[in-house]
Amino acid sequence: MSLVQITHHDEFIYKILEKPPPEPPKTPRYESKLERQLKETKIPQLKRTFGYAETPLKPPEQFLKKGEGISQQSKKSDHKCLVSGNLPPVPKRPPPCKTPEKPKVNFKVLNIKKVIKAKAKPVEPRLVDTRNGHIKKIKGSGEVPEYCLRQDFGQVPEYLMKRNRKIQKQLAKIKQTEENKESLCKLINEEERLKLLEDLKHNWQLMQKAFLQLPMLTDTIPKILKKTKMEQELRQLERDIALVESNPYIYIYD
Repeated sequence: MSLVQITHHDEFIYKILEKPPPEPPKTPRYESKLERQLKETKIPQLKRTFGYAETPLKPPEQFLKKGEGISQQSKKSDHKCLVSGNLPPVPKRPPPCKTPEKPKVNFKVLNIKKVIKAKAKPVEPRLVDTRNGHIKKIKGSGEVPEYCLRQDFGQVPEYLMKRNRKIQKQLAKIKQTEENKESLCKLINEEERLKLLEDLKHNWQLMQKAFLQLPMLTDTIPKILKKTKMEQELRQLERDIALVESNPYIYIYD
């Protein structure tokens, strides 16, 4: 094993890595040329406070005079009336006319006559119901019959009379419409009856012809059902033909 003895070296670990490039210088901020001029011309505002610690009073010589108060400020107007030319003179006031003499009236005599001719105020009937003199009016107390003495007592109220008249008008209108309504039953004439009978017989002949063309052997259910259905239709046609032939007057109901 060999040993190496280093007596002189200039190695430094912080110099191994390369230094980063320096940052570029920042561009100067934009400043207006007039900013300094505006600051110089600007009037500094006074410091605002809550007011005086003690309200300064005016000297006695400056006392409040008439027309200088807050509520009595006189409005001064700068208006000037500029008149061009000569104005006509102001018309004179007409002489005062004599007021008509009022007739002399003796109000005492008039009042005495009014009192003499005036009717006495009717005494309102009252009722004393206690020994201490408690008084109450008889009208509205329930002691005297009032409702049965009214003029409209025992009569039909007006609203019921109006309602009855309205109902009667509606009934009359319904009755009139029913009278003017055409009858739903219509009597057919002889030509129409014969035409109907002829059509029924023609249908019966066609149905009878189709019935006779059915096979003699009915061994399946569809054949049986068809045969029974045609038999029912033939019977119904025969009933209709007999009904039309036996009744000369026939009505049709729509």
